[in-house]
Parts: sequence; structure tokens; C-alpha cells
Amino acid sequence: MASVVKSLASSTALLLLAACGGGERIEGMSLSLGITTARTRSAPVPSSGRTLVTDAGAEATLSGARFTLGSVELLPCESTGWRWQRLWDALSPVGTAWAHTVSSATRLGTPHVITLRDRDGEVLPLGELRPAPGRYCRARLTFEPADDDAVGLSDAQGSDMVGLSLHVSGTVAGADGATPFDVKARGRSSVDVSLDGLELSEDAPRATRVFTLAWDSWLDGLAPGGSPGNLDVLGNVARSASLQTSAEP
Repeated sequence: MASVVKSLASSTALLLLAACGGGERIEGMSLSLGITTARTRSAPVPSSGRTLVTDAGAEATLSGARFTLGSVELLPCESTGWRWQRLWDALSPVGTAWAHTVSSATRLGTPHVITLRDRDGEVLPLGELRPAPGRYCRARLTFEPADDDAVGLSDAQGSDMVGLSLHVSGTVAGADGATPFDVKARGRSSVDVSLDGLELSEDAPRATRVFTLAWDSWLDGLAPGGSPGNLDVLGNVARSASLQTSAEP
């Protein structure tokens, strides 16, 4: 009986492999991902550099901001798509262990330490996925602590990020002048970003999507006289993510 069960299991596995092209990904099916930053609110007047006004009315200036994007995962639109996608990921020979997660056909598991630069709009490439054909409604971005495998640690500005998911510093304006702050986080925060019904098919085998982080909302919740150390800054970074409206090349 055991031999019969084993034979049936082997036959089923072979059929599944054949149905999926021998477990290989479809040639030419690809999704390139990137990330950038932007100011999304009216700038304070006069405006200089990374000065912002929070939703609670406090004025602050960021002198440095770094965070770790641990992974990006594609989420299919239909529930049935999940079952087929899990099978696709299991059969596809792309599983690679990285710092905190595993890369697959629908998941970029390479952590990136990202530094807020002087200028917005510059797109940092995150990598390329080779998912199965289908519709993908959301992408799950997960921010978590970096380790020594993270991309961006070689940057002098990111070298101190091992073990950190976020490091933000700057000043908060007050009646008695500017008060400095320095916030570090070692937690984890995820957000689902709409992909506007991304569809990959034989007719449209390639796509590009770029995520935008609204840095001028990262200190939201801060009222005049308050301290950024009491905020969920990492959560604010995650919640600031959206899909760039002009994502297609």
C-alpha cells in the first residue's frame, strides 16, 4: 500500500511539474520594482531642505533619515490565485535565503537600507520578480531590522544600520528655538500598497512599479512642544508608502 501511495505522489508531482513547464518560470515574464521619496504636502514658507509641518501642526526639519525595507511581496487579486501562486513558488527553483525572509517568484527578500537623500524623485532599484501570469492587486512592503546582508550598508551613511529598522534625526521648532532629536527603531511594520490591478500575461509580460514614500508625513502625530521619541515613526514610514502614479516606463 505504501508503494502505491508513493507512486501516486510521484505521478502527481510529475504532472504538476509538466503543467508548470517543468517548474521553470515563464520566459520573459518579469516585474521590476523600485522606490523613491516625495514631498506630498505644501512646503512651509519659507521652505528649506527637509523642513515639514506635521498633521498636528509641529514644524520640524530632518537632518538624516535611514530605514530598512526588508521585503516586498506580490499579492494576487483572487483567492484562487493564492493557491496556484503558492504551488508556483514551491516548484520554481528561485528560493534564496536572505537576512529575514526568503526570496521567491513573488517575493523580494533582499533587505535594502535606504537613505533619504537631498533630492526627491531618484528611483532606487529594488530588484526584479519573475511571477506567474496573473493579476496582482497589492504589494506588501515590510520594514524590519537590517543585518550584515542588507544592500546599502556599504554606504557610509548606512553603515550604522545593522540591527535597526529606522534611524531619524533632526530638529523640532519651538518658542525657545530648535530642539534636536534622534530616533532609532528595531521593530517591524508592514503595509499593503495597491498595484492598480497589475496584470502580467503573454501580451504584457513585463511591467515596472515604483513605490513612493512621503517623507513629510514621517513625524505625523507630533504636536508643538512634543517629542518625536514618543511617535511610531516606523509605522509612519510604512503608512506613507503609495504607488507612483507614473510607474510605467
